[in-house]
Amino acid sequence: MALAAVRDVVRDVVAELAPEELPLVDGLAAYDDSVVVPKLRRSGRRREPLGFGWGEVVGLMTPVVWLVLDQMAERLADTAVDGAVKKARGLRRWLRRGRRPAAATIPPLTEGQLATLRQDLLDQLKQRGLEEQAAEQIVDAIVRRLARGADPGPAGGPDGPSPAN
Repeated sequence: MALAAVRDVVRDVVAELAPEELPLVDGLAAYDDSVVVPKLRRSGRRREPLGFGWGEVVGLMTPVVWLVLDQMAERLADTAVDGAVKKARGLRRWLRRGRRPAAATIPPLTEGQLATLRQDLLDQLKQRGLEEQAAEQIVDAIVRRLARGADPGPAGGPDGPSPAN
């Protein structure tokens, strides 16, 4: 199973829930994740090359979904990497200087991992000030998108084998 790029998941979720924001997603897609994430994290009004300031973006779904998924991808990557490999990251970064950074990705997840992830995402979105109903709608769309390639895990997960799509 292939890794899901954070930017692809963001685009799919935004297309489903807020298609009017697709031009924003497409505009951000022109930049590397190493540029997009810090721009979205930045607070306050600044002159932006995207043609709008943070004030215009705050009410949109795209930044929230992108930042939450990026944070989740980082946590999943950190969990998958043991201490010795983490130490080697600095060397790997040094060797990769001058190359285009890889896009943040999310590995295929089991149904159990998706259930845990769902709760984590809900908590994060609520901490960001989203109302529960809006947070649940976003999380459900994210989980549906990630579940397309989900592995039912050993013995088919908690509910037995999942039906084929």
